[in-house]
Amino acid sequence: MSRPAAAAWRCTSCANAITSSSRSFSISTATRKIGPESPRYIDIPEPPQQTFKPRPRIKGVLPVPRDIFHKRRGGIDKVTPGYLDNATYTPAPSDKRVNKHEPEAQRNDWKAQMADKRRQNLREGLTELHERRVVSDAATNRRTARRQAERQRLIEAAEREDERLTNPTTTLLMQTIASENGQLPDPNREARLSEMRARVAEKEAAKASDRQDALHTLYMHAKDFIVTEQQLDKAIDAAFGTANEPKSFGGKGSSVWSVELPQSIQDKLNAANRSRGTVADSEWIATTTNQRIGKIAEQLTGGKMDNVS
Repeated sequence: MSRPAAAAWRCTSCANAITSSSRSFSISTATRKIGPESPRYIDIPEPPQQTFKPRPRIKGVLPVPRDIFHKRRGGIDKVTPGYLDNATYTPAPSDKRVNKHEPEAQRNDWKAQMADKRRQNLREGLTELHERRVVSDAATNRRTARRQAERQRLIEAAEREDERLTNPTTTLLMQTIASENGQLPDPNREARLSEMRARVAEKEAAKASDRQDALHTLYMHAKDFIVTEQQLDKAIDAAFGTANEPKSFGGKGSSVWSVELPQSIQDKLNAANRSRGTVADSEWIATTTNQRIGKIAEQLTGGKMDNVS
């Protein structure tokens, strides 16, 4: 089998570049020819890489430590000598004799040493924890006292001069009066309150009188209320007439009105401006007089009365 020529192993891109470089239809160089599918087809400014601290790896959550020095329900203090002596009490050795060269004797000695070590660790641990608790409580108390003192100092501090001069709502006189007495002086307070009480009592009395008048008016009108079917039939016949004798509207058909037409505005003006001495004028004067006498009687008696005929 014959070996292929070296030209057959030439890269296709290089061959195309060589071929295109001989005669190019574009003024751009070959390195600037980037296809639209390339992410660098459009030049977008990229910000420099920001440096940030890596997030710490949390390898679990520690439980909330117990407050072993808090006295709950009458508990005892765990740093007193009596409690430490009881907690680290060493029992007396037993009377049983064991040969020191035997393995059991060595094991008992080792267990006794470990028990003594645990008692020592418990005593030292409680003592050191209490010392740390005292130190931390003292630091917390100092920090709290310092913050409270700073807060009280800011509360009691005098107003700054720039705030006083630029404050448009309060004046120096009002601040002085409020700081000395706690409230503005009101010499006419008692008289003003008495006047207000009298005004309220007068309004309440007027409301009670109006309620009584309304109740009496309702009582007087109640005798004309329709409460039975016979009264309803009678009222319908009086308003609309019967089937044989219906009410007519001035002789021009059935209507809710009486035989005559309702009085218009012009009729009322004519009645008010008509000349005296006529029969109609005398009837109008008599009707008006009766209405006025009825209103005067209602005012004198203090309640609603029947129409005076």
